[in-house]
Amino acid sequence: MILHQRTHPTLDVEGCFACRVAAVNIGGAAYVTRSPDVGACIAREKRWDKDHPAYKALRKDGLQPRTSEGAHELMTTASSREQIEGLPKLHGDRGELLTGAVPRAS
Repeated sequence: MILHQRTHPTLDVEGCFACRVAAVNIGGAAYVTRSPDVGACIAREKRWDKDHPAYKALRKDGLQPRTSEGAHELMTTASSREQIEGLPKLHGDRGELLTGAVPRAS
């Protein structure tokens, strides 16, 4: 029971501001801590807390990861420049890249 209902039990008194605002509800998404996406947002920010310093360190070393997301994992597990930057090992044209064949001398 709303406290104002003691004064106006039906909450429909014309000209009463408290009766008008008694019917206002605020959706759960308006509350930052109650939104269903809060858990995902917090998890993403925790990942970013590790990824951003790792990305900065990789950039300082002259490497260019494709994105800052996952930079911490790349920094700890990658063993070559190609793995960090996401570059394919090129031999020449696209067909040789896909088959892994070494180009023939013509």
